Amino acid sequence: TQGGSVARELISRGYQVRGLTRNPDSEASRALATLGVEMVQGNFDDPASLDRTMEGVDGVFSVQQYRGVGVDGEIRQGRAFADAAKRAGVGHFVYTSVLYARLDSGVPQFESKRQIEDYVRSLGISYSIIRPASFMSNLEADRESALNGIYRSSFPPEKARLHIAPQDIGRFAVEAFDDPEAWNGREIDIAGDRISYTDIAAAMTRVIGRTVLYEPLSAEEYAASATATDRARDQWYLELEYPLDLEALRAEFPWLMTVEDYLREAGWGAN
Repeated sequence: TQGGSVARELISRGYQVRGLTRNPDSEASRALATLGVEMVQGNFDDPASLDRTMEGVDGVFSVQQYRGVGVDGEIRQGRAFADAAKRAGVGHFVYTSVLYARLDSGVPQFESKRQIEDYVRSLGISYSIIRPASFMSNLEADRESALNGIYRSSFPPEKARLHIAPQDIGRFAVEAFDDPEAWNGREIDIAGDRISYTDIAAAMTRVIGRTVLYEPLSAEEYAASATATDRARDQWYLELEYPLDLEALRAEFPWLMTVEDYLREAGWGAN
């Protein structure tokens, strides 16, 4: 998850980290606690728990999702978290949005993040906004199939899309917390790779050490598995060539990972 990746990166840089969780006994919460993260029980819809979480905090990393609460719930929770940070007098607030939030997409889970962005800007706090591309970690759902020689998705083989490693989202958050003055008001679109589905399969081939072929899902298979929200999002991805200058981004942040870098670090070559 984004939150976990950011917490791990901050811990590795010597920060003291506190995490908000609904369930401190969950596997993910226990794993973070083992690394030294102070896990605090609470939730976005309980202002008192947010206030407790932010006592004595210098910086806040904010990420919400629409799954489970809907886009209206995501907006409500994103605003509540930002409100709590302002009440606590937090030094710097980093909000993770999505690459397409500034555009008039009509995609519900992009529009919700645009509304949260607008709210964060309105509060008069020190803030940064990070807009990540699709997560390279989504490929983990395809690992077993790829190890058997086939990588499948809904997009045409030649379609090139932007991707970001979750670890790199954490690195951007650290950049902002390391120098909040320089990052105050900075809003940055982030990705580490623009790559076609054929080339993702080729990267898998190189890392795994045996041939992986890309095979698009049939229209029937896709229709059976995708929600209406997924279909709206994927149609947007299909039609859009997002104007992100990867070369300039990599010049400033040379540690950005490609898909092949991600696969190697995630152990795909160990199989």
